[in-house]
Amino acid sequence: MEPVRPEDPARIGGYPVLARIGAGGMGQVYLGVTGGARHIALKVIRDGFENPEALARFRREVATVERVRSRFAAAMVGAGLDAPPYWLATEYVPGPTLRQAVALHGPLPPDTCLRLLSALAWGLLDIHRQGVQHRDLKPGNVILAPDGPRLIDFGIARGEDQTQITRTGAWNGTPGYVAPEVVREQSPLPASDVFSLAGTIAYAATGRPPFGGGRIEAIIHRTLSGEIDLDGADPRVAELVEACARKEPGERITLDRLAELTAAAGALAEDPAYRRLAGAPPALPVTVAQAAAAGLVPPDRARAPGLLGGRRRAAALAAGAGVVAVVLAGALAARYAFDGGDGGGGGPSATRSGGAAAAKTGGTTAGGAPTGSSPGAGGSTRSPAAGATRTGGPPDNVLVKQPTDDFGSLAWTKANSNCLPAIRPENGNLATQMQTSAPRVPYGGKNVELGVRFKFAGPAHYYLAVQMRPPAGMGGNMVTGVVNSKPRPYPGGSGWLYVHYPADFKWSGAGGEAFALAKGDWTAIWLHVKPNGDAYYMGCDGFTVK
Repeated sequence: MEPVRPEDPARIGGYPVLARIGAGGMGQVYLGVTGGARHIALKVIRDGFENPEALARFRREVATVERVRSRFAAAMVGAGLDAPPYWLATEYVPGPTLRQAVALHGPLPPDTCLRLLSALAWGLLDIHRQGVQHRDLKPGNVILAPDGPRLIDFGIARGEDQTQITRTGAWNGTPGYVAPEVVREQSPLPASDVFSLAGTIAYAATGRPPFGGGRIEAIIHRTLSGEIDLDGADPRVAELVEACARKEPGERITLDRLAELTAAAGALAEDPAYRRLAGAPPALPVTVAQAAAAGLVPPDRARAPGLLGGRRRAAALAAGAGVVAVVLAGALAARYAFDGGDGGGGGPSATRSGGAAAAKTGGTTAGGAPTGSSPGAGGSTRSPAAGATRTGGPPDNVLVKQPTDDFGSLAWTKANSNCLPAIRPENGNLATQMQTSAPRVPYGGKNVELGVRFKFAGPAHYYLAVQMRPPAGMGGNMVTGVVNSKPRPYPGGSGWLYVHYPADFKWSGAGGEAFALAKGDWTAIWLHVKPNGDAYYMGCDGFTVK
């Protein structure tokens, strides 16, 4: 995290710039903020950069990020492609990259490696099912977010329906992680990402580049004819990595099989070693005034007309003092470079286009569990925030504890009159008593009431929250619109608890900006919130807006 410079823009695409995140040959990545106080990563191609191939790749990156809707990747917020400076905005995800974490703390424990392997296998499987190959998976492109890893930098990713940009005689990827068939200039396959996954986990397990260091030519030679370096790795990890690293694509283990074999490893976000590596989300400025107070923005920008006004500006200036120490203490390391290798070399074939790092403030994922929805940013133990009751109620900001890997795709549809896929509730016995209410015929209002009750014996001191998911694809280039309500105490007995959308979802910790009710199928997920703020799935309902 670095202060902006006088020549840096105050706004990009209408979003205020709060700090520099990283730089490279093609341009700059900034920390920005939306009108709803959501942090975003703003990737900007520098003025005068007129390389047609690079611009074509950037446009394809925008198209790829826009199409990928996954809890394992950053959700797109917006883009500007009509005129320079060209820019792409995605969610900003707090946390170190896997490369940074291993460099700082050493190799990961075997169980953590297995859980990371499982999570990344699911992540690749998710984007492959959307017709996209990542094509540059490596430790520097995996962010260890508090609620699980995120894949970043889709600069050379390509969908099945996108044309090849690379010139004849060149290939894209990072030496040591790129698959042999890519080096041979054959068409990349989904199995090519599996090979890159092998190198990424080998690095996590050993702390060494998977095919050694030195000259690029030597690394490529070892990739084509040598064995992946697993010296000292746990045998359980080594066996799976070797199955991913076979030279011929058809001989590699499939992601489905890999996910099946690692399913018993458990949730990565619950792994103690992982939680230490990911850390707690840093406190970041959410206004230009706070960034100025932290020394990240020139003071005159905080005084610029229209950036802040009246009471909001005064409050931001007061709050800024509390942000200074945290931000300037180096809570986040710069991690977004447009060019850079991962433990083994750079050069023209080691392309990195600057990873618009997915930000997940408040938790969520795109596509699967969109931003602001899935496991929230933060550890599972937090002291009660403002809004917690004196009787031991939970904090307002909840952390959704994803029960299964397909929780992110859970959705209610009119066609099924049900939520699919089936998810096991936290308390099966209590769930059998649970009744929910929502409009049962196509609805045309601007506000909707949702209710829940337990028919026979509603528990005491029991808190519930609701996660709302809008129709798939709503918002276009905007964030996904998944938002959480504050926890509410259940009234007890067989009484009803009601929440109202969008009114009860318009608050700073909702995880996003609540969309207005629009045509399509809406999903309401009921969550049991424990005193520490951890939220567990209990039931699902939905309704159709006509």
